[in-house]
Amino acid sequence: MSKSEMKKLFKRLDEFYDQIMFSRKKGKYEICETDTDITVILYENKPFFLLKDEMAIPSLKMFLDKDVRKLPNSVTVDMGAIRFVTNGADIMRPGIVDADKNILKGSFVVICDEKHGKPLAIGISLYSGEEMLSLKEGKVVKNIHYVGDKIWNLEI
Repeated sequence: MSKSEMKKLFKRLDEFYDQIMFSRKKGKYEICETDTDITVILYENKPFFLLKDEMAIPSLKMFLDKDVRKLPNSVTVDMGAIRFVTNGADIMRPGIVDADKNILKGSFVVICDEKHGKPLAIGISLYSGEEMLSLKEGKVVKNIHYVGDKIWNLEI
């Protein structure tokens, strides 16, 4: 990516994620088209951000060194849900033990496990955080990127 394209990307990220600080590292950025409706921005040949429906979403690998439970837009699932989430299943309400009440409908969420707080997936919220917690059943988060998927394993 050119410097001007990177400036536009980081400006876009600042608009979306004023609460989350992502470093502006110098290095090689590339655009990688996938066979899905997601475009991947690579940094030094590793997934950095996902572009989906005009939304810039951090890749799952960006959260590995962060304490996800302290970041906004996190959803915690019970240990029984892990197997399903890491196989690409959408997140169902019964598997959720906690969620950020400030999640907005249609925003990205980081799904983490209950025991270790490790990020398992990135999804798009189908409800606000408060609505999500008030529900008893049903799909509440669309899983778009998870540990072990094509994006996770994408390194060139």
